Amino acid sequence: MNRPFAVAAAGTVLILASCSLPNTAPATPEEPNDPPVSVPLPPGGPTTGMPTPAAATPSAGTPSATPSQAAGEEPVATRPGSFNKVRVSAQVFPIRRSGGTATVDLYIASQDPEEPFSLFDHLSDGNTETSSRNTTSVDGIRLLDTTAKKAYLAAVTADGACVCSPDDEHTASFNSSVWVTVTFAAPPVGVTAVSVSVPSFGTFTDVPVI
Repeated sequence: MNRPFAVAAAGTVLILASCSLPNTAPATPEEPNDPPVSVPLPPGGPTTGMPTPAAATPSAGTPSATPSQAAGEEPVATRPGSFNKVRVSAQVFPIRRSGGTATVDLYIASQDPEEPFSLFDHLSDGNTETSSRNTTSVDGIRLLDTTAKKAYLAAVTADGACVCSPDDEHTASFNSSVWVTVTFAAPPVGVTAVSVSVPSFGTFTDVPVI
């Protein structure tokens, strides 16, 4: 793994890290075999922006990213998945570059609004030594630059909290839909698209970096 580096953002030190993808293993995990599915539109429709759900409100002193797409922006792709037998879908949006960081936004919704779900540890990498120190974080999401054979890990604070939304303390809430936002070190300026690996959903390829 490459050595982490720190970035000061709004008075808080963020730890950004990446690691090299091995040559002996595929750069992306196995894709689910489920057919493409439709996903409910985000609350308010596609022209009203992206509100952050109440369950994703960060705890005091912990920074978290918020959805940053312009109003009316379309998702890049949709993939099916499931959380504890509740069928859900995830939409990924273009990755937003800002200085030395990049932000990934996902919209996850239940296929049946009457069946709420909890993120809990379904999007975690389960390893407190890599990104977040919390095993119910959404830190399992990765940016994959397959050309450079590099995987970008979720940014964390100096205290080991994922710079994400929902934050590490708010992933157990039950919702029919939720925005997931994760901050990473930005790929080099010349990189215009990467893959986004999401536990339970597989890999979204060719996601634009804008």
